[in-house]
Amino acid sequence: MDDMLLSYYNRELGYLRRMGAEFAERHPKIAGRLRLDEEVVEDPHVSRLIESFAFLTSRIRQRLDDSFPEVAQALMGLLYPDYHAPVPSMAIARMRPTPDLTEPLTVPAGTELTVHGHPAGACRYRTSYTTRVEPLQVVRPRFSGRPFKAPVTPGSAAARGNQAVLALTLEANTGVALGEVAPERLRLFLNGQPQLTFRLHEYLFRHATGIAVARHANDPEPLFLGSDHLRLCGLDEDSAVLPLGGRSLNAHRLLTEYFAFPEKFLFVELAGLQQALQPFEASAEIFIYFDQSHPELVQGVTDGVLVPGCTPVANLFETAIEPLPAAGFGHEAPLTVHSRSDPHADVHTVEELQVRRPDGTRVDLLPFYGGRQRTEDNEAGVYWHARREHSSWQKGCVSHGIDTYLSLVDPAFRVTTPEEGWVITGRALCTNRDMPDRLPFGPGEPALRLRKGGAPLTLDCITPPTASIRPQLDDAARWQLVTQLSLQHFAGDDGVQVLRDTLNLYDFGQAPGNRSAIEGITGLRTRPTTARIMRQGRAALAQGTRIELELDEAFYSGSGVYLFTAVLNEFFAQCCTVNSFTELCVRVRQRPGREIQWPPRSGSQPLV
Repeated sequence: MDDMLLSYYNRELGYLRRMGAEFAERHPKIAGRLRLDEEVVEDPHVSRLIESFAFLTSRIRQRLDDSFPEVAQALMGLLYPDYHAPVPSMAIARMRPTPDLTEPLTVPAGTELTVHGHPAGACRYRTSYTTRVEPLQVVRPRFSGRPFKAPVTPGSAAARGNQAVLALTLEANTGVALGEVAPERLRLFLNGQPQLTFRLHEYLFRHATGIAVARHANDPEPLFLGSDHLRLCGLDEDSAVLPLGGRSLNAHRLLTEYFAFPEKFLFVELAGLQQALQPFEASAEIFIYFDQSHPELVQGVTDGVLVPGCTPVANLFETAIEPLPAAGFGHEAPLTVHSRSDPHADVHTVEELQVRRPDGTRVDLLPFYGGRQRTEDNEAGVYWHARREHSSWQKGCVSHGIDTYLSLVDPAFRVTTPEEGWVITGRALCTNRDMPDRLPFGPGEPALRLRKGGAPLTLDCITPPTASIRPQLDDAARWQLVTQLSLQHFAGDDGVQVLRDTLNLYDFGQAPGNRSAIEGITGLRTRPTTARIMRQGRAALAQGTRIELELDEAFYSGSGVYLFTAVLNEFFAQCCTVNSFTELCVRVRQRPGREIQWPPRSGSQPLV
């Protein structure tokens, strides 16, 4: 039940009092004894009757008004299955090896963590990246402009004319040879104030010219690597933080993650280190060269800015739902999880539902909008349909979230009831509602632990957990559906506004920084182009679209232009048509002549 019902109730109560008073005045012989007035009702029994009737009629009126948004929600659930799911709280967790760790430890994606610090109980998170925890430390990072101490780079005068260098030291644990535990890829999280980390992210991927691995700055025999050994993180499907259904687009998930938690993308991978670090015993130095310097990086890059062993975590966990017996089901029933293990939980995604019959057999219950409703393998004969509703109350206390209600329908979408003796069971992916919103953040807080424990490492939460986000429902579903169906066609004079509308659809939190980034898109132009591609050893010409985007850097003071365009480049590429490609070129007003040119892309594949 939400506050909207109170608005309906007040309108119905006012109407009954106003019209009742008018009726009593017109017909005093028939209704004079009601003693009705627009402000008060003298008879307490009549007052109770009117208030009760106002409550019933307000509920009916709200239900009628909600019927059309439910159709829109159902269509959104069919076309964009994850759009109305709550966006869970997210954070960055650091896994630090204990001093006695001598071998690398791999923590797979999906590992469950418990987060303590909330008076109502522990929250449950899970890791998003497969994380390799090495018995080494990254220490003494420093960003230096000219003159700097670093191995002399080979090649032309231009190659030797680097303007800055980022140096960091890798130190192995005591008794461990660095060359024996060296990772092939070292993933580092850029931790710190947004103005610093977003700028450092852009410098690593736009202005880096090369890498050197050496014993010290004056090492006569350093090993040099190209800047292509620096890899972007977070854009591929394997790096997803939010769950993605089979009918959902990875491009839309990327937009949701960027607007809800951009820190998820602030990682850099140094690839090809295993062979480069083979000769080293206790420590090694890595130097990254840049063609530009910046005073903010010179002053800001210190210990704690480049952090290994980190992964995004999200407040998501899989659990069983409370069994729903046929006797108390009615026309619909709320989906809830086991109250002892998770006292406050929202259903994010229904993973599976089953019917347990009186004879003990189990039958899968299929979703009505799952695409299989007219096949012969539906033994249950009915289908399930779910609707979501905002809620601010759960289990006797204030708790903001989204309640999910389950109903059974026949193939014609007529509501039906379970057969006698049926018990509906299943599993769902859940969140802890708004519990993470009140988690403390500071030294040692919130306390993170591996749910199963036993690993030789300690965990820290190095970014504040974000607040959970509830997407708009009810009347907003109509606008969302119409906008979704009419967008993603960026050609024409209104291309800028179409792109802004598309991005606004996935900015569920409506944070000021996100609105500023969207408003910072000042121009968009598309034109056809061609590119040469190789397929099965043969060259061919493909037709595609060149997208020229103009941004105003003044709108991105707290975020990064480069990361924003990296996400947009992935979005455009995954939305292009079959047998086509996109090529993004970004011009920043304050940087004339320095375009950000992305290579042609077709879906997730670059055209090489």
